[in-house]
Amino acid sequence: MVSFTFGLPGRSIVAELRKAGTVVVQTVTSADEARRAAEIGVDAVIVQASAAGGHSATFTPAHPPGAVALPELITRVRGAVPLPVIAAGGLAGPADVADVLAAGAEAAMVGTALLRTDESGASAPHKAALTDPAFDTTVITRAFTGRPARALRNHFVERYDRVAPVGYPALHHLTGRLRRAATAAGDTRLIHLWAGTGHRHARTEPAARTFARLAGRL
Repeated sequence: MVSFTFGLPGRSIVAELRKAGTVVVQTVTSADEARRAAEIGVDAVIVQASAAGGHSATFTPAHPPGAVALPELITRVRGAVPLPVIAAGGLAGPADVADVLAAGAEAAMVGTALLRTDESGASAPHKAALTDPAFDTTVITRAFTGRPARALRNHFVERYDRVAPVGYPALHHLTGRLRRAATAAGDTRLIHLWAGTGHRHARTEPAARTFARLAGRL
């Protein structure tokens, strides 16, 4: 499987991948983007709601998508294209997963829910911030990378979000050394603390237990 985000690949690329036996998946944030993905021949779409942590897959980074509940977004996409749907964005508990499957998704995909698991590669300051009472709000910001991404609100976001240009990946590289140094120093004021809206539900446990809990088996 090969998946794409931050825009569509060319139709010929999709055709070559499929010819080689590869399943091609495109991340979308709206019904219109799903239609455009279907037109180039992808096999399935990942439907990402704005509640998702980290970067938005929107095709129009200067205009981030509005807040639409994931089940409603799935309904819109399924009404627009006949492709299988993988649901993503803000899935924090078994009820969330059940809701997106009931809305017609074939599978659910999580990210923030795994950030505090034993296998996570997230930094120690990032993991700690997810449950720190000082970080009680997530926002969509371009401050760190020049592309909209949901993160915990911190000093860097408050200081630079209003002036950050649409400039990924240039801004990402420009702030990279600062963010790495801040992580090494444990300075959460300056770290890109990616987090979805359900970040408070992330637990310190084996990833297998997280998956079992989300699937309603615990």
